Amino acid sequence: MRIKKYVGETVQDVIFKIKAELGPDAIILNTHKLKKGGILGMFTKDVVEVVAGVEEKRKQEKDSNLLTVKDINDLKTMIQDMHNQWQTDKFRHDLSEELTILYQYLNRQGVAREYNIELIKLIKQEANPEQDLLLEIRRIIGQYLGEGQPIMPGNDTKVVAFIGPTGVGKTTTIAKLSARFALDEKKRVCLITADTYRIAAVQQLRTYSEIINIPLHVIYNQTELLKLVNEDLKDNYDLILLDTVGTSWNDRIQLGKLKKLMTRDIVNETHLIIGLNTKSRVINEIINEFSILSPDKLLLTKLDETVAFGDIINLKNKYKLPFSYITFGQDVPDDIRPAAPNSLTDYLLGDLNV
Repeated sequence: MRIKKYVGETVQDVIFKIKAELGPDAIILNTHKLKKGGILGMFTKDVVEVVAGVEEKRKQEKDSNLLTVKDINDLKTMIQDMHNQWQTDKFRHDLSEELTILYQYLNRQGVAREYNIELIKLIKQEANPEQDLLLEIRRIIGQYLGEGQPIMPGNDTKVVAFIGPTGVGKTTTIAKLSARFALDEKKRVCLITADTYRIAAVQQLRTYSEIINIPLHVIYNQTELLKLVNEDLKDNYDLILLDTVGTSWNDRIQLGKLKKLMTRDIVNETHLIIGLNTKSRVINEIINEFSILSPDKLLLTKLDETVAFGDIINLKNKYKLPFSYITFGQDVPDDIRPAAPNSLTDYLLGDLNV
């Protein structure tokens, strides 16, 4: 501790000196009054003597050759960003004007950089120079996305479940599919709903079932679902569509209940419904959390409510799940179609002109 004595006419004067010299962290150790000056005891004046001190901060010497963990991580991130930027710039420098336009277009659509580069390289390698470039781009991206996998009823009753967050259009999508299979393909279709939490959810699906003229059953637990599928409805239908409660992807309790409900001895395939108007970060969170239900396919809704379709590429690459259907409006049963490559590329490439 650094200690020093100060003298002044008033305490305020002394404190001012102390703060000015020792700083705001100074502390008063001792204070007393004394007389100063004068002749033969006359003409003296009272003064204040204050002893103050301050703790001296030890200089933390840092070896310039030693870095903290944060320093190292920051440095790694900076180097990686520089490397990625260099690679991207070099990659773009070597592209033709047409492929540069395509790269920039896909970037605006929200295609992740690594998938964008992968796609452009694939097009450079496989595009036939004697063919129209835009047609070649559509063909190659279509192959890249792969064939869609819509529902295929078989000889035995197939139970198909639909899961997804609240507000993604799950019930409307089920109604569209019910109408398609029952009215257009003349399949024997039955609806089961476990969505007894949302207000009017059962009534909404019941209205659709009455219009389409197919039965609807309401269940509250796995026991009731088992009885319906394995006993009451067994061999009476080609297709049973199961509507589940919409839930937040952060609601682990509700997701756990759904997992118990939808066991593989009941459900043949599960479609996770994703609204394409949702931010990419949120879509990833949804898929990661709903993965405990082991979805087999992704069903994309609300394509009419977004202008960026890059997540079609991102989802296909990141999660390796096939797309089953896309929806693009509220009309039942019209605004739905299988997720064929040409349909997906129509949305993805949109007004691209190369």
